[in-house]
Formats: sequence, structure tokens, C-alpha cells
Amino acid sequence: PLARKLIAAAGVPLAAPSANRFGHISPTIPEHVLEDLHHWAGLRILDGGPCTVGIESTVVKLDFNSGHARLHLLRQGGVPREKLQNFLTESFQRGALEAPLELVSARSAGASTPVVVDETQAQQAPGMLLKHYAPAVSTVLLSPGTLQSSGKIIPGSLKKSVLIDFAGKQSSRHGLFMRIFDLCNEDCSSELSGTAEDACTRVFAVLRAAEAFALEEKADLICIADFDPEDLGGYAEALHDRLFRS
Repeated sequence: PLARKLIAAAGVPLAAPSANRFGHISPTIPEHVLEDLHHWAGLRILDGGPCTVGIESTVVKLDFNSGHARLHLLRQGGVPREKLQNFLTESFQRGALEAPLELVSARSAGASTPVVVDETQAQQAPGMLLKHYAPAVSTVLLSPGTLQSSGKIIPGSLKKSVLIDFAGKQSSRHGLFMRIFDLCNEDCSSELSGTAEDACTRVFAVLRAAEAFALEEKADLICIADFDPEDLGGYAEALHDRLFRS
């Protein structure tokens, strides 16, 4: 609503880039914007409150070049793949579409690694580079079964590392790290507590909190508890995409 009011008040076309430094952790509250862009003279921030979904929008591309229409899912986001697929199916069944529209995901079935675009190539959608949404401290995904990242031994000392957990999945290892953050809300009374949707509302705020602590305490590394998004469904693919690129 606030953005619509701004557009109406401006009366001219507006350019709307992300309100953060390129490649850095996305902002979800006004304070995050100020942290990244405070050096800009004359900066004004419209406070519309915290982002309700917590992650960026879903980006799709309608393709007619393959002989029949396809909808390519380029970036996972606030509309999960399952919800988008259900909408397309229901739209065809009620006659809103003349023919079924195939949804093609950039993430191949069963693959846990998001598609990465080389820096020298043009991106079809934002957020497709290997490093994006990234803290200013070296960050790795921590494998569920071993103290490794992508099959490699984690560099540095865990005692000088920060762990970002997901609903306490790495609780048995908490004592190995200098500080623990969790993507999920500690309020167990919420029906979303411990879910990927809950984590999405907090992921960027938690990444920023972990980054601030790591910089202040001179930590060597931020470790993020990895998980298989295929097992969780819903917002899990979008959440994993953001953590993978951080």
C-alpha cells in the first residue's frame, strides 16, 4: 500500500532497484536499508514496517518458442512452486487458459543445488549468481551428517565460527560454536514455528545479526545448517536458494 501511494504521489515513472548494496544481504526492515545506504546524502526511507513474506518475489518467464507455451520458474520466491502449479492447473480447469501451461523449474527434479549463472553471462532474473544475499564474512553450508561443506573440511576453527541453525536441526553441535542463531522463531505457540515459511520471514534478519556478531567478535566463519528442500516442500526451495547463495 505504501509503495502504491508513493507511485501515485510521484506522478512520474519510478526506478526501483533493491534497497541494499549489490550482493549483500537483502533488507526486510527500514534499519537494514539505513545500514547499507546511510552514506548517500539526502537518503529518505519510507517506513512500511517489516516485510511480511521475508524473501523476494518469484520471477517467471513466459516462453512460446518451444512450440507450446511454457512458464519458466527463474527465481524461487514468495509464491512457492507448488502454489504456482496449482494455480495454473485450476486456471485451465475453469477455462481461464485455452491449453495447459507447463511449469518448468530451473531446479531439476531431485536436485538440491540451485542453478547458477556465470558472472560473465546476462541474468534472466535477479539473484541467479553464485554469490548473492551474502554476509561480509566467509559463509558456508554445513552438511547435516558431517562437519563438512560440500564434501570439504570446513576451514578455520569451529570455536571461532558462528552457526545459523534451522529449527534446531544441528542442536547436538551447538557447543562447538562461539554463537548460535536460528532461522526459526523461538515462539512455539505460532503454527508456523519451525517451518520453512517461518524461516523465510526471518532469514535475512538472522543473516545480518550473525554478520554483525561475526564482525564484532572477529569470527572466522559463518556456518549455515544445510537441509534437503525436496523433503520440506512449500517455501523450502526458495529458502535454500537464498542460503546457498549467501
